[in-house]
Amino acid sequence: MDSVIVSVINGFTSMYAATVVYSIIGFRATERYDSCFNQNILTLINGFDLPEGSVTENNFEEVQQWYNNTYPAAFAQLQFQTCDMNSFLSEGVEGTGLAFIVFTEAITKMPISPLWSVLFFIMLFCLGLSSMFGNMEGVVVPLQDLKIFPKKWPKEVLTGLICLGSYLIAFIFTLNSGQYWLTLLDSYAGSIPLLIIAFCEMFAVVYVYGVDRFNKDIEFMIGHKPNIFWQITWRVVSPLLMLVIFLFFFVINVNKELIYSVWDPAYAEFPKSEKVPYPSWAYGVVVIVAGVPCLSIPCFAIYKLIRNRCQKQESQQGLVSTMSTASINGDLKY
Repeated sequence: MDSVIVSVINGFTSMYAATVVYSIIGFRATERYDSCFNQNILTLINGFDLPEGSVTENNFEEVQQWYNNTYPAAFAQLQFQTCDMNSFLSEGVEGTGLAFIVFTEAITKMPISPLWSVLFFIMLFCLGLSSMFGNMEGVVVPLQDLKIFPKKWPKEVLTGLICLGSYLIAFIFTLNSGQYWLTLLDSYAGSIPLLIIAFCEMFAVVYVYGVDRFNKDIEFMIGHKPNIFWQITWRVVSPLLMLVIFLFFFVINVNKELIYSVWDPAYAEFPKSEKVPYPSWAYGVVVIVAGVPCLSIPCFAIYKLIRNRCQKQESQQGLVSTMSTASINGDLKY
C-alpha cells in the first residue's frame, strides 16, 4: 500500500510540476509573440507613415500584402521579424536555460514579480537539496555495505569526504566550457545508466533471485502475499516496459549527432543559439560516463561468480584433506 501511495503522490507531483512549467513556458512564448507582432506592425506603420492604429493584428497580413504588391521597392527595405509561436515555445526550454532564462524572463513580466522570483528560487533550492539527499545516500550506503572504508569511520566523515570530492569535480562546470560539459553529462550520464541499472535490478529480483522467493519475503514482512496486480507487474509488465523504453532510446540516439548550443553574435539568426557538433573525442567521454556505470554490474557479477567457485573448490579440497582415517589400533586420526 505504501508503494501505491508513493507512486500516486509522485504522479500528482509530476502533473503539478508539468502544469507550472508549461504554463510559464506558454506565458513567455505568448509575451514574446505579441511583442514580435507589435514590432512588425510598428515597422509597417513607420515605413509607410500610416496613421497609428490603422494596422492591427487582424488586418496586418492583408495590409502587408497590399503594400508589398503596390510598393515592392519600399517594402523590400523594411525588416520584419519572424514571429513563430513554435519557435518561441522551443527556445531555451532545456537544461539550465529553462530555469535561469525562460523562467526568469517570464517571472519578470508577471504581477508581483519579486514574490514569484523568491518563491521560484526557493523551490529550486529545495529541489536541489532533496535530490542531493537521495544521491548521497545512494553513494554512501553502498560504500558502507561493501566495506570499502573502515567501519570506524563515522558516516558524517564519509559523507563529508564524498561531498568534498563532488565539489572539487564540479569545478569543471565553472569553466568557460562548463555549460557544454553540463549539457553532455546531463544528456547521457543520467539516462542510459539509469535505464540499464533499473532493468538489471528488476531482472535480478524477478528472474535470478526469483519472484516466488521475493513474494515469501514480502509475506514475511507484511503478513500476506502480494496480489495478482503486483505479480503481473513484476513478472511481465515492468520488465517489458523497461526493455521497450531502452530499445527505443537506443535506436533514436545511436545515430544521433552530438551537438550543443552556442550563443554566437556572428550567427546569422542571433540571438537564437547556433547548433554546433561536439568534437570527436566527446564520443569517448559519452562512452565513459554512460558505459562505466553500466559495465560495473556484469563485471561485479562475473567477479562474484569466479570468487564463489574458487571458494567452493577450496572448501571441497579442505573437506577432503580433513576427512578422518582409521589408525592401526582403531583410533581415528585427522
